[in-house]
Amino acid sequence: MMNKSFLFVLPLVAIFAGHTLAVPPTQALKGDEQFRPKLFKQFTDLVNVPDGMTQDKEGNFYVAGPNLVDMSYPGIIMKYGKKSKKWEIFVAAANHPETKKGFPMGLEFGDDGNLYYADNQYFVDKNYKSRLMRVVIDKQGNPVKIETVVEHVKLTNAVRCRGDAVFFTDTFFDLKDQNAGGIYRVPFSAFEKGPVKLLNKEEAEKDPYCIGITHCIPHHRKDIAATDGMCFDKTGNIYTGNFGDGHFYTLKLHPDGSYAKPLSLFQKPAELPCVDGVNYYAKKNWVIIADSERNAVLYWDIDAAKLGLLWINDDSDGADGLLDQPCECMVWNDQLIISSFDMTFPGLKNSKNDAFHTLSVMKLP
Repeated sequence: MMNKSFLFVLPLVAIFAGHTLAVPPTQALKGDEQFRPKLFKQFTDLVNVPDGMTQDKEGNFYVAGPNLVDMSYPGIIMKYGKKSKKWEIFVAAANHPETKKGFPMGLEFGDDGNLYYADNQYFVDKNYKSRLMRVVIDKQGNPVKIETVVEHVKLTNAVRCRGDAVFFTDTFFDLKDQNAGGIYRVPFSAFEKGPVKLLNKEEAEKDPYCIGITHCIPHHRKDIAATDGMCFDKTGNIYTGNFGDGHFYTLKLHPDGSYAKPLSLFQKPAELPCVDGVNYYAKKNWVIIADSERNAVLYWDIDAAKLGLLWINDDSDGADGLLDQPCECMVWNDQLIISSFDMTFPGLKNSKNDAFHTLSVMKLP
C-alpha cells in the first residue's frame, strides 16, 4: 500500500585531494546595471530558507521553504496568487516517519495535475532517507494529500516534470573517490503499485531509473557536491551541473525518448565555479544559472554555445534585493525570480546567515 501522509497546515565537504585552481577576484566581474536585482519578497522566519520555485497552469507562483537554518519551523510550500497578489501557505511538507521532519526543495507540477517535490533529508540523515513526494491536487487546485512516490534517495534536489514522467537529481552518491551524483527519470505509471525504491548507489549504473551520472572534481572550495539543478530546453534536452565544481552538462534527447549520457558543455571553474539551480528562458534560448558561490546569475546561450554574466554582487544580507547565496531561478511573468538560500557553506561569498529571507526579481533581456 502506498505510504501516505495526509495534509495538515500548521499555524503559523572535502574528501578528494585534487589540485587547486586559482579563481580571479570577483571584483573583476561586473553585471549590467539594467539587470540589478530588486526585492520581490521578504519572508518572516516562517520561510527562513527559500529554495525551489514553480508555477501552475494559471500562473500562480510557488516557493519551497525547507527551513534548514531554523528547523523549529516546519518545511512548507508557499503560494502567491497571480491575480490576488497575496501570499498563503499552500501546504506543510509531509514529515518523514523516522526523522519527523520534512524539507521541500525542488518542485514542479506534472501533466497529471499534481505537484511533485523533493524531500531532502540529507542534512539530518545521510542514510537514504530522502524522498520524492507527490501532492495530489483536486479540480479546484487545492491540495488533498501527500504521497511518497520515490524512496531510498540520498539528497533529492531539483525536480522537473515532462510528459508522463518526473525527473529529479540526487546530489550525493557518497561513493569513495567518485564524488558522483545523478539524474533520475521515473514514469508516473511506476507509482501505481506504491513508492518506487531506487537501487543503492553502488548499483546506480544498473538502476533502470538513473539516466545519467556526473562527477565532481573539487577545486578551491574542496566541495564534492555533484548533480544539482536541472531543466529542459524547448526540444527536451536536459541541462544540469555540479554544485561543487561548476561543471555544466547536457543530456541529449534521443528520438526514442531515451537520453544520451551527460555531455560536457563547460568546465572552467574560474568562470563558473558553482552550478546550483538552472532554468530555461525560451525567448533567448538560454539556460539561466544560479551561482551560489559568487552571488551571481549567469546564462548559457545554447545557440552560441557561450557563457555570459547577468549579475554578480559582493556579500549581502539581501534586504535590498541583492543576491544572498542564490540557489534557484525561475522565469515568471517575463521576469526572473531568484531565491537566496542564505545557509553558509565553506568557501561561498555568503559569510553568515542573517535575518532577511528573500526572493529577488531581475529584468530579462
